[in-house]
Amino acid sequence: MTSVYHILDKHPLIYAEDLEIEYETLAQELVASGRLRIDTDYYCNFVRFSDAAVGINLMFSIEELTNPEIVKLTKQTLKRRYQRRNKNISDKKLSSIMIDLNNKVSKLLAVTDELKIRLARIFVQSAHPIVIRWILLDRVEVFITYSNSIGDVMDMQNWKRSGQNSGMQSTDGSNVCIYVSCGGDPFAKNREDHPIYGDGWAAAARMQVIAGQEIGHFADIKRDSKGRQISRHSANFAGTEATPHVRQGRLNDITRCDKLLADLAKAGMAKIIAIEEQLKFYDDNKVSNLKTFYLKNLAKYHRHKFLQYADKNKLHFIKRFAKEKYMGLMIRMMILDMKTHLTPIADVYRRDNKEEEEAISCIEALARVPQQVMKWGYLTTRATMHDLYHVYYKEVIPSLIKNYTHVTGKPYKRNYAKPPRKTSLQKFLEKFGFTKEKKFKFTEVRDIV
Repeated sequence: MTSVYHILDKHPLIYAEDLEIEYETLAQELVASGRLRIDTDYYCNFVRFSDAAVGINLMFSIEELTNPEIVKLTKQTLKRRYQRRNKNISDKKLSSIMIDLNNKVSKLLAVTDELKIRLARIFVQSAHPIVIRWILLDRVEVFITYSNSIGDVMDMQNWKRSGQNSGMQSTDGSNVCIYVSCGGDPFAKNREDHPIYGDGWAAAARMQVIAGQEIGHFADIKRDSKGRQISRHSANFAGTEATPHVRQGRLNDITRCDKLLADLAKAGMAKIIAIEEQLKFYDDNKVSNLKTFYLKNLAKYHRHKFLQYADKNKLHFIKRFAKEKYMGLMIRMMILDMKTHLTPIADVYRRDNKEEEEAISCIEALARVPQQVMKWGYLTTRATMHDLYHVYYKEVIPSLIKNYTHVTGKPYKRNYAKPPRKTSLQKFLEKFGFTKEKKFKFTEVRDIV
């Protein structure tokens, strides 16, 4: 089975009044940092700098070239890159580079402030806030493209190697980039022919799913008390040897998913699926008759018995699927999707050395825990990827919190506070369209694939 990209546990929030204050603050800081690079195929907020003679390839946002406070950091970045190549750059040459980059900026169709903050809000919601705080602290470059692959937002050297990827997190031991592709415009209408692909909900979901994974890779980086990258939680930094408890945890979770699928099938899910497959066929072909009426009622009966089994056996996550149109098919799709991410298969993950290949599998599987949380929710992910979920939320996240406190000198505590609730009058005016702005709403798609 291929990975599921169109399912989300919660709708992405794109308005400040709906978002937790901590997430809104992080979104605003990401935009203000100038490290957010966006390419919508039409609008773009960054330009490329390349010096082939010394092998330098960089991207700079409009803010990094026009905001006086950030321009200083841009110049420092350029100087450091030349110094790393054992080259000194004169003030005259630096000034010439800045003029050339600003000329490129003047030719851009710039991304609007509204679009930047909306995309930033979706991005920051794809991870635990402490991970986003580290992204800001490390001044990570965040690339978001509306394309199906990340090639449009990469330099030529990286494009040749990874341009067809849908997402990527890269680090050289200090500098980090996170690349995310949406596969469409999240704020356009859903495609009528294939709503699980392209614009609208599919693009918003894909963005959060891919961002969840790539941010998960970033979170996996192990640091010392000074914030320096020293290893990974999942494996060694070279990716040649898996961490023993992560290795065993992945194997345990694969076994857990296999057993869960078999147990649920015996408990009645197999019967439900057999009925739902017939119903889905009739629904897809818009057939409604006495047989479909009978099948729907038969499905209700078996669903009721199945939910009783789940309640008796304390499989609380099953209740999350009770309102699905095809409950059995959705649960099966979820478990198979979990297995797909526990056993990632792609040419890029293959190695001649099986120990190295296992290490790569562990790196990928641990990074996909937050991705699966985005899709299926905390309760379901904990029940299926139990061991790796425990590693991520009981080891990785606390480690980030501890070292963030050491580096910044500021204690961190998760803040769940939301903006003040709207008054009854505000709700009334909004409901009947008397507000200045008509709010955008995603049209959710939960199709079976």
